[in-house]
Amino acid sequence: MRPFLLLLLALAGLDAAEVYRDPNAWKFYADQPKFFRFARPEDLPKDLVWHEGAEQKEFADPRALRGGALRQAVITSPPTLRRVGANANNGFRGYLYDDNDFGLLASHPDTDEPIPALATHWALSADGLTAYFRLDPRATFTDGQPVTADDYLYAFYFYRSPWADADWYADYYSKEFGGITKYDDHTIAVHAPRLRPHQLELLGDLRPVPREFFREFGPDYLKRYNDRFQPTTGAYAIKPGGFVRNQSVTLNRVPDWWGDRRRFFRHRFNPDTIQYLVIREPDNAYESLMAGELDMMLMGQPRYWYGANDRPAYARGFLTKTQFYNDIPRPPYGLYINTQKPGLDNRDVRVGLQHATDFQRVIDGFYRGDYERLNQFSEGLGVYTDPSIRARRYSPELARAAFAKAGFTRVGNDGILMNAAGERLSFRLTFDTSDRRKYLATLVESARRCGVEYRPETLERTTMYRKVMEKNHDIVFWAWSVSSRLPALWESHHTDNAVEKLADGRKVPKRQTNNITGVDDPELSKLIDRFREATEEDEMIKLSHAMERRIHDLADFIPGFKVPGYRIAHWDWVKFPVGFDVRAAEDPGQYGLFWLDPKQREVDLKDFRDGKVRGAPKTVIEDRWRTE
Repeated sequence: MRPFLLLLLALAGLDAAEVYRDPNAWKFYADQPKFFRFARPEDLPKDLVWHEGAEQKEFADPRALRGGALRQAVITSPPTLRRVGANANNGFRGYLYDDNDFGLLASHPDTDEPIPALATHWALSADGLTAYFRLDPRATFTDGQPVTADDYLYAFYFYRSPWADADWYADYYSKEFGGITKYDDHTIAVHAPRLRPHQLELLGDLRPVPREFFREFGPDYLKRYNDRFQPTTGAYAIKPGGFVRNQSVTLNRVPDWWGDRRRFFRHRFNPDTIQYLVIREPDNAYESLMAGELDMMLMGQPRYWYGANDRPAYARGFLTKTQFYNDIPRPPYGLYINTQKPGLDNRDVRVGLQHATDFQRVIDGFYRGDYERLNQFSEGLGVYTDPSIRARRYSPELARAAFAKAGFTRVGNDGILMNAAGERLSFRLTFDTSDRRKYLATLVESARRCGVEYRPETLERTTMYRKVMEKNHDIVFWAWSVSSRLPALWESHHTDNAVEKLADGRKVPKRQTNNITGVDDPELSKLIDRFREATEEDEMIKLSHAMERRIHDLADFIPGFKVPGYRIAHWDWVKFPVGFDVRAAEDPGQYGLFWLDPKQREVDLKDFRDGKVRGAPKTVIEDRWRTE
């Protein structure tokens, strides 16, 4: 063994056997001594001021009961259980990982202030370039392995490896961190690449990667780990047999979970089991809820929300409807235009499509005015959102004027515009098989009035996801979740994620990235790069507005609607705290504040099936966080 590697092992407190569990990782560390540093506890700065978040209030309810099995429905099972790599960024990922794993710190969901997570204490250096963390020595992964400093070092190796097939992570872990220092198994420092606002939030979000689980990590990672649940630091794991493709996914609570002894984790994540049943038709899921076969269900569709009023479960007082208003960055629901497809590469055509798509009619009709029009891609980010940007309004006149600029001036026998070459304004419009497909006809009809043919296509969600990730769509209805109150546009709009160059110099669409509009705009990419390198908040705000304006000008995204919170119907054996949920909650499972009463479930179901009346119908409106 090389002497330098032995020195690393000695400083890290490891023996020779440990390094050979993944020699590639330790060679990676040795090759970058300025990034991966090793020191001793006595080397810590003496002037550090340690914090533990004691001034922040707990937000879980001490009345919460542990136990029971929660039954919910999903339209499809995930295409993979991998956390990263091809097809991993699917709609199921939040249940398995994003809401079931923790960084060094977390943000208090009501105040946005830092609170402890895997670290119990933290300190920021006087120059603002380094954050120090004391890890909870009791924290473990869901497979029982302890979380140590080495799992944070390993995160940089894993995510930067080409085997992981994770371009966004490779970029993020290369550019957004300046290094990491291990002092002992439970003390680390994370270094920033530059001074910037929100430094502690960015460095404190670092999450460990379980080294033991990735003993077999290598070139065959995508296949070898495709159906393996990656251990997290959360309260739930998939046991062997818990993933039955196209049927169900079952999460089991970790016995004696380490978080139960921690102030901001206790009284949370209360069911013993969470089962997601694959029910492909939403109507069937709705009927299962009304029969008591499911415990709760999101009620985003008006016909379910209002239709429940006539159902016995609600009318006889067994089922409660709740409208919860949150205060979060708004997911960009709308139409994503593949700008690398012929015809759609013309900006005038895209501007015309924005004027030809009547989302306000969808909001007023299908959503009964309960939603609001989204005006831009990044909305709900406070000072980082430019309030002057407004979505282009529906107008056949303005749409036809824009199409004329693109050369589409002739009207065919079917009313669809054509250019001099006889090419028709006709594009495939892709939706999933959820209830949203029912307003496809509204969009198709409104576009036809403007001389555009939308050819509707509805696909099962996993199939649609794969098609879009391969960049084979024309226009798709989509939304990305938003996890930060800072704009994060590199993944969705930077050239790095739009195209890749072949050996012969040709450019082709870059697959498996979040830039599903294929935008390849040097001006926007420069703005994104400048934003990521900015060190002053005033400059970041100006750059954010400039990025949003440029996206508006490029017209690659047709803003749809924003949802001011979530609606849910639940049987009364599902209990919620006072106030129902926290300000930052996107759905009830995100912070896991609810609990079950299995005994009440037995009684309620029997009484309901016997035709009894429990009480008056109940609709709860929780609007203390309402912003719109």
